Amino acid sequence: MRLDRIYPTAGPGLLIGSIFFAALSGCVLVSCILHEPAPRIHDEFSYLLMGETFSEGRVSNAPPPIPEFFDSFHILVRPVYASKYFPAQGIFLALGQKLTGHPAVGVWLSSALACAATTWMLQAYLGNGWALLGGILMVLQYGVYSYWSQAYWGGLVAALGGALFFGALRRLWDELSWTRAIWLGTGVIILVTSRPFEGLLAVCPGLALLSVRSLKDQSWGQIKVWSTFILPCLVVLAVGAFATGEYNKAITGSVFKTPYMLHEQQYQEAPPFLILPLRAKLTYSSPILQFYYEVNEMKPYVTDRIPKYFVTSLVRKLSVWWAFYCGVFLSLPLLLPAILRKGWTRWTQIGVVSGFLVLSAFSGPTAVGVRGLIDLLAIAQLAILWTTFDHFWSRLAIGTCSLILFISMFSKWFFPHYFAPAASLVLYLQVEGLRRIWIWDPRERDSKQSLTRGERRRLEREKQRGSKAAVSLGWVVYVIPVACFFTLVMRVEARLNGWQADPLGGPDRQSLLIDDWSLDRANLEKSLEQEPSPQLVFVRYWPNHNINFEWVYNHPDIMHSHVMWARDLGAEHNKLLLDLVPDRKVWLIEADRRHPQLIPYEEAINRPQPALHMPAVPAAPD
Repeated sequence: MRLDRIYPTAGPGLLIGSIFFAALSGCVLVSCILHEPAPRIHDEFSYLLMGETFSEGRVSNAPPPIPEFFDSFHILVRPVYASKYFPAQGIFLALGQKLTGHPAVGVWLSSALACAATTWMLQAYLGNGWALLGGILMVLQYGVYSYWSQAYWGGLVAALGGALFFGALRRLWDELSWTRAIWLGTGVIILVTSRPFEGLLAVCPGLALLSVRSLKDQSWGQIKVWSTFILPCLVVLAVGAFATGEYNKAITGSVFKTPYMLHEQQYQEAPPFLILPLRAKLTYSSPILQFYYEVNEMKPYVTDRIPKYFVTSLVRKLSVWWAFYCGVFLSLPLLLPAILRKGWTRWTQIGVVSGFLVLSAFSGPTAVGVRGLIDLLAIAQLAILWTTFDHFWSRLAIGTCSLILFISMFSKWFFPHYFAPAASLVLYLQVEGLRRIWIWDPRERDSKQSLTRGERRRLEREKQRGSKAAVSLGWVVYVIPVACFFTLVMRVEARLNGWQADPLGGPDRQSLLIDDWSLDRANLEKSLEQEPSPQLVFVRYWPNHNINFEWVYNHPDIMHSHVMWARDLGAEHNKLLLDLVPDRKVWLIEADRRHPQLIPYEEAINRPQPALHMPAVPAAPD
């Protein structure tokens, strides 16, 4: 029985359009049930600053005259006021802001495009029927309700770039075409302008194999190769490189220095990768920033450079990756094909799964030995996948994913969107696993055992007649998308009812929270925007302030914004800002209260300001 009988074969464009519409409408529906995304994570505010700046026709803003009041995380306040991040995510936010006045629409648009592009990619690898199944899983897993599609943190833009690149690569492998070359170059540009490091890791293996193949065929000297592949791709890359260089120059003054690099130079003492040396001591504009960069950012760098803590942190990073990209249901397509094989592969897979289940029960934060064994089982699992998925493209996907995961293990932080350039490859392996489960026939011998020509013909005739095996697992292909749909519904229901979030950090991690400080801040800003006169809010924190909950973020043109957020630096220091903006109505807010309320500044100024106690900065290991 063919999958096309379940998912009827239609035109490829119609299937892609259906997935696009399903993802976009699903995002809107989930947001209507819960609420529109409100910025919560530091990175989200930085991306929103970028998106709003782009929507106003600029790439950067004038620096504020007294920067210490407005200095915050993941932004630059000198030489210009701008986000530190790469521009691709900001472009989509600007598109949503410009078209509808809601940057969330840009996030939803990136989700719909990423799901549609993944479907387009899978059509080249697996055909229309399986590609539609993959598109449905993409929508259910990431595209409708995840922190990729219901927050401003990013993820789906990089996934879009990866899907375009890998889809074009597979088509170019079969036949060169200038349109495919343009899509390949477009995918590379999106990756470089969203997640450049992981994006380059994702494209290198595929481009290297394509180059080796062309060298073996001795086709580099042919005019057709240059006209249908090299030149179109180079034109796209050249345009993207020029635009990126101009963006860098507008913010940093150099086409070769990105805003991210400048931010690292100005703020970060701890580098992003554990293998890099500690940087020189820096001076910060406020105790809040000093605590964040000297303690919060320093701690994972210092601890993970110690071998035993590095071993334990690997399990945490791998668990976060697994919870987001696989979970229970989407792990089955990766595990069952090995179990269905005969011989040592089956028993090794059963042993590895059993080992994961047993060891996870004893895996505490200090269980170095147990966590070390889990790390070894993860390596064994990769070897099993390499043996089971023995097709060229499957192994390219496994190798590329392994490369990105391996390098990511040496990063100071790890979040699922770091791996987003290869998200479509994980989905490809999962759908390929479902395809193998679908066609599995227990009457066939193991692939390593040879069949006679007569046996092969007999099995082929039986398949064509629709002869069913005594045991079939085709029902798994039906069950998994249904289970993913009900899981999605339950996650939305859990958010509505305030149930405890997934401790492993599943796809909906920190997205669309119901009772949260971020909603208090967003609602408060909306009410202040309705006031007739310009507003100034000094933000005061208590000694037990959670450094991840930051209120001091502003719109692009700070000095002319209707609402201005500033740090409370003490009555004497505050006078500098008050003298600069005498026409504003001034408030103070104690942001660490359960539901903070605005206090007129004149009433609050006599209240004693609590001291922010700085924990000791951890020492760097020898």
